[in-house]
Amino acid sequence: MEKLSLRQVPQLRQILTPRLIQTLKLLMLPKLDLIQKLNEELQENPLLEVVDPPIVDDKPNPKIDEQLDQWRKFFDGLSLAGAQLGFDEKDDTADPLAIAKYEKSTYEDLMEQLMLAATDEKTKIIGEFIIGNLDERGFLPLTIEEIKNELKKQGYEFTDDDVRRALKVVQSLSPPGIAARDLRECLLIQLKDLGLENSVAFKLVRDHFDELKTKPLSHLAKSLGVDEEEIAAAKEILSHLSFSPAGGRETKVVHIEPDLIVAKDDRGEWQIIYNDQGIPELTINSRYKELLNKSSELSDEAKEFLLKKLESARWWIDALRQRRNTLIATMRAILHFQREFFEAGPENLKPLTMEKVAEYVGVHPATISRIVRNKYVLTPYGTFPLRKFFVGGIKSHSGDMVATDTVKRRIKELIESENKHFPLSDERIAQILNYEGINIARRTVAKYRQQMGIPSARMRRI
Repeated sequence: MEKLSLRQVPQLRQILTPRLIQTLKLLMLPKLDLIQKLNEELQENPLLEVVDPPIVDDKPNPKIDEQLDQWRKFFDGLSLAGAQLGFDEKDDTADPLAIAKYEKSTYEDLMEQLMLAATDEKTKIIGEFIIGNLDERGFLPLTIEEIKNELKKQGYEFTDDDVRRALKVVQSLSPPGIAARDLRECLLIQLKDLGLENSVAFKLVRDHFDELKTKPLSHLAKSLGVDEEEIAAAKEILSHLSFSPAGGRETKVVHIEPDLIVAKDDRGEWQIIYNDQGIPELTINSRYKELLNKSSELSDEAKEFLLKKLESARWWIDALRQRRNTLIATMRAILHFQREFFEAGPENLKPLTMEKVAEYVGVHPATISRIVRNKYVLTPYGTFPLRKFFVGGIKSHSGDMVATDTVKRRIKELIESENKHFPLSDERIAQILNYEGINIARRTVAKYRQQMGIPSARMRRI
C-alpha cells in the first residue's frame, strides 16, 4: 500500500504592495495629472513641502545670459511646431512650452491610440464603433451580438471573433479599464495592465467578485487558500484602481504638455531636458520632523499619524526621482536608436521595439510600456507621443528593416503621383516597392492603403 506523506513545496507568488502599485501608476501619469496628484498630496500631508526657490541675484551673470541666449535660439527655431499647434510667433511674452498644449476629447484621444494599435481595417472599423458608443464612465453598454448587428445595419459583415478581437484592442488603450462591460471586467483589465494576472487581487475579482462586499475576510481567505492578511492587502490594492476609467465625463479635455525636450546645444550635440515646469522640488518639513524626534511628548495617535505621513512623503520624493530617471533613460535610448529621426525628420523613423529599448535601459519591457504611455517629447520637428518612436517594419532585400511608416509614406507618394486615368493597382505598387528593395506582398500594400484611408485603384480612376 502506497504511503501518504506531506511535504513543503517552495512556490513563487507575485506580491505587490499598495505602494508599488502607486509607483507603477505614477509612472503612467501624464505630466498635468501628476501635478494635480502632487498638489493634492501637498494639501493633505503636512510633512511634505516644496523647496523654496533660490534667491535670485540681480547682478548680471555672463554665463547665465549666454545660456538664456542659447535657449532663445532653440525656441526661435521651433516655428514648424508653433505653426502646427497654433503658437503665435509674434507674441514674445508667450511661454515657449505652451506651444505643445492643445485640447482633445476622450473620443479623439482613444481614436488616436486606435490608429496606432489597429493592425487591420476590420479592427479599425469595429474599434471606432466601440469607442463611439462608450458611456460617460468609459464603459461599453453593448454586447458582442449587439455590436455585430448594429454594424450589419451599416453594411458590414463581421463575425463574433472579429468583434472580440477589436474589443480586446480597444481595452488595451489608455486609460486602463476603458471599454469594460462591467465593473468586474474594468478591475480585471487594470490588474492585467499592472502585470497582476497571478495575484490574489486578480483571483479575488475573477472568482469571488460578488462576495467581496458581503463575505468576511476569513471566508475569502479560505476560498482562495491564503491568509487573511493577503486578502486585506488585495482589497487595499483594489481600492487604488479606478471605478470610472473615463472620469465620469462624456468629453474629457486633455491638455498635452511635453514631458521631455530634445534639442541640440551650441556645440551641435543632442541634449535631453526633463520638463519639470510645474513639478516642484519636494523635501521633508523640518518642523514636523523635529516634532517626531520628540516622540515622548506625543500621543500614540499623533505619533502614528506623523509616521504614516512621513512614510508617504519619503515615497513621493523617491517616486518622482525614479519617474524622472526612467523617463530620461528611456528618451536617451530612443535618441540612440532613432537618431536619424532627430537629425533629418520624421520620415527617417526606423523599426524599434520596446524590448530593444528595455534591454538598453536595463529594465523590463513592461516598464517601458508604462513609462511611454501618455508622455510627449518636444523636438525641432514638433511634439510627438513617445509611442510614436516604436514602430514595426518590413525586411528589405538587403536584410535591413524598413519602418512601417516609411513604407506607408512611399505608397502614398506613388498614389499621389500616379496617372489618375490609369491608377496603380496594389499588385503594381508591390512590384515597384520590391524593385526599390522593399520585400512586400500585394495584400500588405492593400492593408496599409486601407489604414491610410486611400480607396482602391478602381475607386481612384477618373
